[in-house]
Amino acid sequence: MTAIKEEKVLVIGDPAICLIGAAAGSDFYIFRDNCEELLNYIRENIGIYGVYIVSRNVINKCKDISSELNKLDALIVIIDSPETLKKIKPKEYYEELMMKYVGMKINL
Repeated sequence: MTAIKEEKVLVIGDPAICLIGAAAGSDFYIFRDNCEELLNYIRENIGIYGVYIVSRNVINKCKDISSELNKLDALIVIIDSPETLKKIKPKEYYEELMMKYVGMKINL
């Protein structure tokens, strides 16, 4: 019989994205434009998280974050922020993402 491993989820991004993650029960890290601080946090918490949901804005600002995350044995999900998705409805977009990656319906 295969053992099922439960993985913790970390959401990294602006306060709005982190709020959505917190509503789904995920841990979160609010990015405040300090790439080195975020890099240190990721390194200090290796092995704790199996899923990282990261705002594309963070990846674009911190090139080292992407390469550091790719070294981990974890699922990395990069999401766009509402500012970059003005042509879609952010509420529905994030509800669908939470359903897809977290497995639960969150009404925003």
